[in-house]
Order: sequence, then structure tokens, then C-alpha cells
Amino acid sequence: MLLKRSTVVTQSLYTQLTDTPQTATYLAQATLRDILLPLILGDETEGISYWAGKQLATKFPLESIADLSQFFEQINFGQLSLKKQKKNQYFFELTGPIITKRLADFKTPDFQLEAGFMAQTLEQQLQVTAEAKATVENKKRVTIFVQTDTNDPIEIPLETEAMVTMQTPEVTPIAPTEPAEPVTPVATEPTPEPEHEPVAKASFSSVANLPSRQELHRRKKH
Repeated sequence: MLLKRSTVVTQSLYTQLTDTPQTATYLAQATLRDILLPLILGDETEGISYWAGKQLATKFPLESIADLSQFFEQINFGQLSLKKQKKNQYFFELTGPIITKRLADFKTPDFQLEAGFMAQTLEQQLQVTAEAKATVENKKRVTIFVQTDTNDPIEIPLETEAMVTMQTPEVTPIAPTEPAEPVTPVATEPTPEPEHEPVAKASFSSVANLPSRQELHRRKKH
């Protein structure tokens, strides 16, 4: 009975996750981040996700907040927008279809991976210490608050990765295919029958006129 109930729950969750226009992308992210990692990491999920986000940002150093927003969309983290900025504080909002789905499908979806990525990115851009925190508000939106400390500058290692140049994929329109013109059959003259060499008439008109074996032997003697 327990097996039957577990199967029903699994099927229900699978159906729920695949009910989105971006099925493959969303299913992969939700399965890894909201199902597998919490099973493995337990209470450490948020802390390790935040650290992982910071490590990931060192591999994709971005030059500006505009690049950060574009990168978030490309990596399918959601749509990131800067709502308010003070001297050392940045208030971001994370929205989009994948955010709405994760908030609806899971009780406590984790967004600390994004927060860690943003903290490290602003550290690299401003060269000061930065910390970030993601908060879910009323199961409707995600805000990410970043606090920087201008009194705590950091040194960028000489061997740091080069800044990533953002690219927007170009879509080349496909020209309509013109209908092929009908092919007019070309009239051809009939091929003349090959001329054959005249066949020499047989020396004997019928089997009855063939010489006998004795006759042939006699002719050889003469």
C-alpha cells in the first residue's frame, strides 16, 4: 500500500513539473535543485548553494549589472531587475515563468545559488566585500538584497578569469522558397535503329541439305 501511495505522489509531481512550455529546462533544474540537492545536503542546502553560486561567478566574471541580468536569463535563473539602489545597498527582484513555477511547485525553493552568484559578481565589479540574501515574499516574488562594504576593499587576483563578453544569438530569417517552375519536356527525335551488317546467307537452306559425315570426310581427302 505504501508503494502504491509513493508511486502516485511521484507521478503527480512529475506531471506537475512537466506542465510548462520549457519542459526540458525546467524539469532538469527543478529535479536537481529542489529535489536532489535537498535530499543530499539537508539543512546545509542554503549555505552550500550560496557558496556554489560564488564559485560559479568566478568562472563567469561579468562587467556590469546589465550583463548580470542578461546572464541570468541565458542560464535560466529568471529575469533579474534592479529595483532600488542606495549607497551600499542593492535591491533586486527575480521574476519570470521559471520562478513562478518553482514557487508554486515547492514549499521552500532555494534561491541562495543566485544570491551567492550576485554577491561574488558585485565583489568583482566593485572590488569591495559584498554579501547577498534571497528572500521569498508571500510565495509570489523573490527579492535579493546585496550589501557592499566600501570600507573593506578586496584585491582581485592576477590570475582571475577574463570578463565574459555577452552574446545575443542572432536569428537569421529563412527566405521563403519560391515554387519551382514546371519543367517543359523537350521533344526528342526518335533514335534511329542501328544499322546491322547484312547477314551472310547460310550455305545450306535446311537441315536436310547438310552434308553427311562421310561426305565431309571425302571432301577433306580432295
